[in-house]
Amino acid sequence: MINMQEFIEQSPFTKKIGVDDLLFAEFKCPSMPGDKSNIWWHNNFFAHVLTGETVLRTPRGEYILRAGDSAFAKKGSIITHNHIDEDFCELLIFVPDAFIKTVAQKYKVEFPMRLMKDYADTVIPLPPDDVLSSYFQSLLTHFLQPTPPANSLLKLKFEELLLNILSNNSQSPLNCYFSEVCKTAKPSIREIMELNFFTNLSLDEFARLCARSLSAFKKEFGEIYNVSPGKWLLEKRLEYSHYLLETTDQSVDDICFECGFENQTHFIRVFKNRYGITPGKVKTSKHSLGQEK
Repeated sequence: MINMQEFIEQSPFTKKIGVDDLLFAEFKCPSMPGDKSNIWWHNNFFAHVLTGETVLRTPRGEYILRAGDSAFAKKGSIITHNHIDEDFCELLIFVPDAFIKTVAQKYKVEFPMRLMKDYADTVIPLPPDDVLSSYFQSLLTHFLQPTPPANSLLKLKFEELLLNILSNNSQSPLNCYFSEVCKTAKPSIREIMELNFFTNLSLDEFARLCARSLSAFKKEFGEIYNVSPGKWLLEKRLEYSHYLLETTDQSVDDICFECGFENQTHFIRVFKNRYGITPGKVKTSKHSLGQEK
């Protein structure tokens, strides 16, 4: 599983400018068209497609982004992405929760009372907007300069982006999310775990997604679910795998990895311990019932 932000920070082939936890990056994907991979990240980010086309899949939906399109991705999320074109290139802007709160406080942003709790997906497409498009294009000029801009100017560019969003009523799903970020100290463990239980991450990585230390994550998780994270993850993955075996034509191997298990041997063993039957026999039974009908 690739941490998108860390991959970009460590890549010598990506143009990037950063200050503190803020990061601008011009990212050209090295993968071939049609390649699929799962990615996750520990800070929110904006994406603006410069060339090519990509498909982003979340547990709730699918989003196609083409040149000129923009989207926002929430912190603590995991998606599958599939680049359609070999020349895919995008501008990425990583922004942590703390900076969003600082900007809202600095400029005394008042969120409308009518804003309800945000139920938007992991990925929030941004409607076409000339101001935002001009903003993204203005960032590209900084990569052409021999020296990076001063930190003070760089922070102002980040503030400019957030203020553009906060002052635009057409960005209401994103404004709802920003409102929740400013009201809550940390992201919801329940929401993040329910959305991402099927991904093969370590407990350390899940804790990072939830913006907690490992010990704090385990403690709060136990208070919410009354069971350890490891036992809860195993049960959720087994339930999901059983559902897929009975309702899809996917192979046992594909279901094993889609549900977050490390290998098929482990999957078969724990599945049989839980249900008293192997995954293969569940599929065989389903196939036999289908023929009888």
